[in-house]
Amino acid sequence: MKVRVVIKRPFGNIELEGESLDEIVEGLQSFPEWLDVIDRLVLSATPQEETSSVEELLRGVVVISKEGPLITLSREKISDKEAIGLILYVGEPKAFEPKEVGRLLELSGRPSSGFGARLSEMRREGLVIKEDGAYRLSIIGRRWVEDLVKRLRKSEV
Repeated sequence: MKVRVVIKRPFGNIELEGESLDEIVEGLQSFPEWLDVIDRLVLSATPQEETSSVEELLRGVVVISKEGPLITLSREKISDKEAIGLILYVGEPKAFEPKEVGRLLELSGRPSSGFGARLSEMRREGLVIKEDGAYRLSIIGRRWVEDLVKRLRKSEV
């Protein structure tokens, strides 16, 4: 009996086929690593926005300091997870180690002992990719942050 699983991604469908359910399960166990590889390939093929347009888009939300990107919005307006997403978005293409994310949150006036758990959640949700112990946004994560910024802009009006 052939078994086929189709996983829908923003850039298209990924199909996994096997002769048994055990073979599919085995393939799915290595799937997160494959998603990272696919996301990296798609990101490298996607033109990045110019820095000035990113700065314009995030004016009043994030400020770029010599320390790195700092969040200017209060906890009431965005969650820690959203703040992490904004930091990673502005810092692209650089990947951030967890301690650096924590430091930038603290400098933004958002000390959070749970930021490591938020990064893990974001990875499970496909919003971030972990490479050599450092995190950066996936394609889905970039779109999520861009939608967040649009929502924040609409609430200002």
